[in-house]
Amino acid sequence: MSSDLFMPSTETIFTQESEGTMIVNMGPQHPSTHGVLRVICELDGETIVKAKCVIGYLHTGMEKEAEYQTYHKCVVMTDRMDYLNANGNNLAHALAVEKLLGIEVPKRGQYLRVILAELSRLASHCVWLGTHALDMGAMTPFFYI
Repeated sequence: MSSDLFMPSTETIFTQESEGTMIVNMGPQHPSTHGVLRVICELDGETIVKAKCVIGYLHTGMEKEAEYQTYHKCVVMTDRMDYLNANGNNLAHALAVEKLLGIEVPKRGQYLRVILAELSRLASHCVWLGTHALDMGAMTPFFYI
């Protein structure tokens, strides 16, 4: 694998073609985005003429890091993969480890896992709905959902 894959790109995304346009970098950490995203915009006044999305800033290499950890230490790492639905990632990791080790979880534990996973998923969706409403100018759903 080439080491150039992990180096920042130095290519020119946009060239300023006409007089009066301006190129603006939005991100990778901009207050108006709800995640890590970089958008390179070419503006003509307040009108966006071109936009180039640059993704991949959220990749943290946790999969590779997990290869060098014991299975019980990876639970802490899976918490941090998605801060809104940490239980879902923990559940996926626990199910994989249990399958590899041949462990059978009691029915009560399985039910509790499903309840926690669904509550986490519901909370994640509520935050998604609230932030999208917040982007449109409605503050009430974000603060009261």
